[in-house]
Amino acid sequence: MPECCFCENNVEKGMLVGFWGVEEKTKPICISCLKKLLDSDGNDTGLKNRIEKWLDEEKIQFSLIFEPNYLFHFTLKLLEPIKMNIEIFQEKNKEDLIVGFMTFLSKELTFKMYKFSKSEKDEFKIYVDQFLSSIRTDYRSGLRIGYEIISEKGHYGAKYFVKSKSHDCNKSIFLNILDMVEDTAKKSELFLNKTLNN
Repeated sequence: MPECCFCENNVEKGMLVGFWGVEEKTKPICISCLKKLLDSDGNDTGLKNRIEKWLDEEKIQFSLIFEPNYLFHFTLKLLEPIKMNIEIFQEKNKEDLIVGFMTFLSKELTFKMYKFSKSEKDEFKIYVDQFLSSIRTDYRSGLRIGYEIISEKGHYGAKYFVKSKSHDCNKSIFLNILDMVEDTAKKSELFLNKTLNN
């Protein structure tokens, strides 16, 4: 018996309505889920509209940013102690939904690092590597998790992101990704504060 790609319930005989996803990778979908994805005229309501609805339902405040190379770009300011924005976006002509954040080291921490001796720098690198290995996630979840160290005009920081195929994203998956990113943002904030105070 086939399984619906959105609700993951077994599709009863006669209830299978069709297939969902990009042409070469379609998956079975039940009538109930298809109704949620299409408006009354049968048009795809789009991931942007669904995310907007999910954020409203969860009472999460967001802003929409217009960027010509993106299908949509949301920015969320979540509860303290997170001082960074979480971003949700999909680039044009790309299948991936990306949720993540970017953070830069404070001026105090950057200045402190410049004064490190060679052995302190080596010790700090090990400390950072240990932290980064703690935020890795089980890849069997089907999500792609990544981070990247960045440097812009002498400022150091990092990007953390979770990628999901846009046509596979339902509310449950989306909220799970949001929780993962929020949890990692909190851990990062704590790590940076602890590092600054040592």
